[in-house]
Amino acid sequence: MRREPTTLAEWKSTLVAALGLIVASFMAWYGLSRLSEAAAGDTIGTITSVGLVIWLVSQSWYYMTQVKSPRRLVFLMGVSFIQVVPFLFAAAYGAFGYYDLCVLGAKGPADVLYFSYVTFTTVGYGDMAPVGLCRALAAAEAVTGYVLLGMFVAAAVSIYSRNHQPH
Repeated sequence: MRREPTTLAEWKSTLVAALGLIVASFMAWYGLSRLSEAAAGDTIGTITSVGLVIWLVSQSWYYMTQVKSPRRLVFLMGVSFIQVVPFLFAAAYGAFGYYDLCVLGAKGPADVLYFSYVTFTTVGYGDMAPVGLCRALAAAEAVTGYVLLGMFVAAAVSIYSRNHQPH
């Protein structure tokens, strides 16, 4: 069994990967959520949604097959699931357009990011609502939130219990 990382040098690749995920998701959200109303729409939104599914599947595969350290896995899962996934869903909502084309009540990038976090965590305040194709995207985000947050909690509890067993 491989030894867990303990020094900053051993964590370097994991931290760089996490930073890359954060930067990529922020740039996707920033770019796609600022499309003009003429550019945004069903075509761009659908392409973005397909890209999001491909990204989620590839990340899940990577975590399950390539990351061998449980601590690194939990760290990357936390970054991905808590920061990256809602930003990417917000980018997809933004790609469909604003002014009630995708999310009723969303007037800009900050609104769709807020809606994405509320949907991902399944809080559902009810102040904004998805319409059209975005209803399916919101449902997928809610299910994704259930599954990913559950996996993250289970992995964190597993590591904690493994490290705190009586000797």
